[in-house]
Parts: sequence; C-alpha cells; structure tokens
Amino acid sequence: MSTRLLRDWSFTQVGGGAGTQNGEWLPISKFPTSVHVELLKLKKIPDPFIGLNEWDVQWVGENEWAFKSNFTVAKEEYNSPHVDLVFDGLDTFARVDLNGDTILEYATMFIAYRVAVKKSLKIGANELVLTFESAFLKGRDIEKQHAKFGLWNGDSSRLHVRKAQYNYGWDWGPILMTIGPWKPISLQTYQTRISDLDVRSDVSEALDVTVSVDLTLSSSATCQASFVLKAADGSVIASSTTSTGADNAKANFDLPAGKVELWYPVGYGNQPLYTIEAKLTNEVRVFVTFEDLNCLSYDRSER
Repeated sequence: MSTRLLRDWSFTQVGGGAGTQNGEWLPISKFPTSVHVELLKLKKIPDPFIGLNEWDVQWVGENEWAFKSNFTVAKEEYNSPHVDLVFDGLDTFARVDLNGDTILEYATMFIAYRVAVKKSLKIGANELVLTFESAFLKGRDIEKQHAKFGLWNGDSSRLHVRKAQYNYGWDWGPILMTIGPWKPISLQTYQTRISDLDVRSDVSEALDVTVSVDLTLSSSATCQASFVLKAADGSVIASSTTSTGADNAKANFDLPAGKVELWYPVGYGNQPLYTIEAKLTNEVRVFVTFEDLNCLSYDRSER
C-alpha cells in the first residue's frame, strides 16, 4: 500500500472580494489549513483574537471559498488495482471535483471519506478542487426547511450543522466560522488494505486479561496476518500469526494476571497504553500496517 499526501495547494474567494480577486489563486502557507489562517498570514485580516477584531472578519465565514491542488499520477500508481482519494476532514459543506468530475459532496466536518477515483484520474497532470459553501448561510437555509430549536447561546442554526459548535461563539472564544481542509488529504494505491481493526479487552475477576482482535480486509485476499501486542516502551508482550479468511482474520491473546498493567482513573493508579500492530503479508510483500491504541481497563468498583 502506498500513501501520498497532496501538498501543492492554493485558495481563492469564489467570485472575488476582500480575500482575493476574482480568479486569483494564492498559494497556501501549510496544509491542512483554513481560510482564516491563510488570510491572517497574508495580512488580509486583523488578528481576530485581539480586541473586537472578530467583528471585522465575519465576512470570511459568510463567503464561498475554494482550494485547489495540482498533482501528477505515475503510470505505476494508476495501474494499481485500487486508487483512492482519502479526505480525513473537510470543514464543512464542500463539493469535491477531480478533473471536472464531482466525486464527493461533504456535509460534516467530523467524518473522513474514502473515494475510489480511478475513473476520473489520469496518468500525468490532475486537478483537485474543493469548493466550500458558507456553513453559516447554509445552516440558516437548513433551519428554514426544518425548525428553529431552542438554545442558550450562539446562532440557533448551528444545531442543524455538523460543525464544531464553538465556531459560532462561546463564552471563552470569538465567533470564527472556519472554512477549509482541516485534516490531510491523500492518494492511496493498494491491492488490499485493512479496512477495520476492532480490539476488545476483557478483565476477569481474577485479573486475567483476554484481548481479542478482529481484522477486516477491503476485499478478499489470501495472505498472512500477524498481530503484535506491545507495551508503551515498545517491548513485545505477545504475538500471533494466522491466515486470513475470505476477508478477515482474528487473534486472541490470553494474558495471566500481572502480565499487563491495568488502567485506573487518575488518583487510583496508572493509565498505561498498549499498542496492537496488525500487518498483512503475501510471501515477503508487506501490504499495510495498522495500529490501534487500546487501554486495558478494569473497574475496581466491581471488586
């Protein structure tokens, strides 16, 4: 599996305005980012955390913005069985276009999306455009279609929008309706991948620990799945190797009392973290590694 972050980005205010001229694309300073961050670095807006400057930047969240990335795809990447664009987080209402094709419409800042893009992708130059509507104005429209709910602070339309609610203002912070790609965007190519890794722990009355791991593949594949349970210092506690089924593999670790430290609330004991590492291999080829932090816990109130 190969993962490549998209890094060459620019942004514009759709239709032009105080942020950019119409059709003007400005390079961003870093990625991920948001419109306020870039405008502040370009000295196009005052620092909203000083005085009453927040009122001078409300226009940012009430306008439409777009981000664009130009990237190349090698023949080897394109010929992979699966080619996906992975969006870890877009804020908030966005349309995603790849080479002119709409591949995704986004309506929440909290959920990551994976899109198979081979049909729209090209060998060589490609263009990815993210167009963001105003979450404030969109929320007002949604509220008109449904109902106005009661709340104690901020604009009531926020209750219809899956966006960080403090963006609408709180007693400890300004009203800043952020916009933009706030988490990484990557191009992934692979044969098969780990689509889910479920880790469960059970602690008996005798303080024995059973850790069960359930791995799910994106497609059927015959390969070896190895699982390693590691302590915080990297030392190996236990390991297991098994062949995958149609699209899954399982492992169980039975650990006697004292083999691992238990997790306790602050003031009652330590809070150790253990790592489960899962790896798929076919002969000597590594497909992917997936790690999940899992706290082994025990409620001493049951004792």
